[in-house]
Amino acid sequence: MREIIDREILLLIEGLFNRLVTETSIFLNDAQALCAIFMLLYFGLKSYGMIAGDKRLELVSLLRPFALTLVIIFWPSFITIMNFPAEIITDKSKVLVTDRIDEIDAIQLERRTKMAEIARKLIEDSAELEQFDNSDDDDWLAWTGVDFGKIFDEIKGYYIILLSKLRWVVVESLEFIVVSIFQACSYLIFFLQVIFAAILIILGPFSFAFSILPGFRDAYLTWMSRYISVSLYSGIGYIVMSLSLLLIRYGLEKELVLLDFVLKDEAAFFFYISSNDGSANFYLVSLIIGALAMLSIPIISTWIVSTSGIGNAVSTVFRGAQGMNSIK
Repeated sequence: MREIIDREILLLIEGLFNRLVTETSIFLNDAQALCAIFMLLYFGLKSYGMIAGDKRLELVSLLRPFALTLVIIFWPSFITIMNFPAEIITDKSKVLVTDRIDEIDAIQLERRTKMAEIARKLIEDSAELEQFDNSDDDDWLAWTGVDFGKIFDEIKGYYIILLSKLRWVVVESLEFIVVSIFQACSYLIFFLQVIFAAILIILGPFSFAFSILPGFRDAYLTWMSRYISVSLYSGIGYIVMSLSLLLIRYGLEKELVLLDFVLKDEAAFFFYISSNDGSANFYLVSLIIGALAMLSIPIISTWIVSTSGIGNAVSTVFRGAQGMNSIK
């Protein structure tokens, strides 16, 4: 039996994300050197303005490059602090998903058992399914002296059995494909978090270094908002997955009720194996809806943390502090 979600893969991706802090400090020394160069340029411009009398002494603006440099120097610790809120959300939402995966796996096992009973019943009752009322056909074939009624009964019976078995194979194949799509979408979101976070962590020190220059003063704020947004992928992913699993569980329970009824009623059994009314397809529909919901996580994360919102808010604080310092 295939699990609805392989938790070992999720643990593997989570382990990759946790190792980013120690494994992605490739350009840290280069960013520190660039930061030193930009500080010299920045202090040179500020000093020239003060010497020329165009600007007053502004302590906040002079301390800002030192603060950005300290972030680069203690980059791993800074990333750990940035990850802390997202880790709390992820740990709490993960518990819901773990419990629901166990529940769905148990329901799937029961569903597989009942489907195996239907398949076995289909094979055992083939002789009964071959019996049809062909009295009208016997009337026009009586003149030949040969009883073709039983022959046509057997042909029609085998035809129904063949169609039902082909339908069974198609349903099994379609279910395998849809479950694989749901799993791929779920794993993709968590793996994208690792990729995006790795790029942001590797190149993040350069954002802080360029923020020393007046033309790129908000670059570090943009980086922070994007990193927070990416770090929320796993927490939001577990929440969305939890809701999707609730929908999938409802689809499985609805199909279990149908399978119980089919196994108890012969007419319902015959109708089930020979019809294509889609009454048992809610499970597949719920999987597709869940897959689409997982793909919407990057968009949802931007609703929680807006890039422009954080940049404007922090910039306002800095400019307000600089203005108060100038007044003094």
